[in-house]
Amino acid sequence: MTTRGPELEELLERTAPGTPLREAIDRIVELGRGGLIVIADRDTISPLIAAGFVLDAPFTPQAVAELAKMDRAVVADQALRTILYANAHLVPDPGISSRETGTRHRVAEQTARQLGIPLVAISEERRRVTLYIGAWEHELQEPLTLLPQASQALLILDRYRGELRELLSELAPLEFERRVLPYHVGTVIQKMIQMLELEEELKRLFVELGTHKELPERQLRGLLRGVREELELIIMDFQRPPVRPAREVLEEIMFLDSEQRLSPEGVLRPLGFRDEDDLERAIPSRGYRLLSKVPRLPLPVIERLVDEMGTLDQVERTNHRQLQRIKGIAEVRARAIKSGLQRFKTGYASSLEGL
Repeated sequence: MTTRGPELEELLERTAPGTPLREAIDRIVELGRGGLIVIADRDTISPLIAAGFVLDAPFTPQAVAELAKMDRAVVADQALRTILYANAHLVPDPGISSRETGTRHRVAEQTARQLGIPLVAISEERRRVTLYIGAWEHELQEPLTLLPQASQALLILDRYRGELRELLSELAPLEFERRVLPYHVGTVIQKMIQMLELEEELKRLFVELGTHKELPERQLRGLLRGVREELELIIMDFQRPPVRPAREVLEEIMFLDSEQRLSPEGVLRPLGFRDEDDLERAIPSRGYRLLSKVPRLPLPVIERLVDEMGTLDQVERTNHRQLQRIKGIAEVRARAIKSGLQRFKTGYASSLEGL
């Protein structure tokens, strides 16, 4: 399969289980017939139709399956509301190269490349369903084939989540002692990026699963709960000046190539760590991540606290009276901050919420 573009993603959604187009495809496969379905408006496709007949009938899966018995193409409008032509003999430019050997699939590939429109080719003998749109192609798979792939990916994601818990629990005590090295931060970010990348792979898989995606999609939401938010807090805690919005930094990390993401040094560059010396010195934590876990401590108060104190270890050393001088922190909140940080310092409840 080639790299997907937005047009292919849309076509995958329209051919997912539970959609009218997928029902038509499944009917053709069950009948043991081949078929060619074209999705295009009349003006676009008519120059390539050498023979066939105009139908202008409502699009239904049953009608498409019956018309496919005539071997040539069935042409439906882009909204999949009307069948425009049946038994359409397509004659694309023969100069367009094709990797396909079968006549139906070759015509589909050439037509897709010439017009940039979606086509579905169904092989009679192999029961292979291939989607074409422009230069992209994709072999459609059955949900029973895709579900084990989704389950395997979810198991890997569950393992990643456990590893992330350990990394975050180890990170907290180091933050209070100013012993966090860039390597520690880079390793945590790498693990989170791995999880977010796997999330994107699963989401692409869910498009093809259609109505079968409900359970694995719910599992995915549980496994990714809090990860992106925690990653943004890590960025806020450790990026070097000048400080940029965490989401902007995260977006830059996600755009790194695979080789750069394989090393802690690579994922640290968007945080401002560029020199060798930067990678060898311990870095103080500003404390956003751990302070956000103190119950009922709003972000504006956390921001004022960090602006005033500068680092997490300084907040931890500050007494109740000094904390109460900061706007939004009264005696009860000051005690909650001190007791919460003490728990995190000893390694208790220091990983992200829900892990």
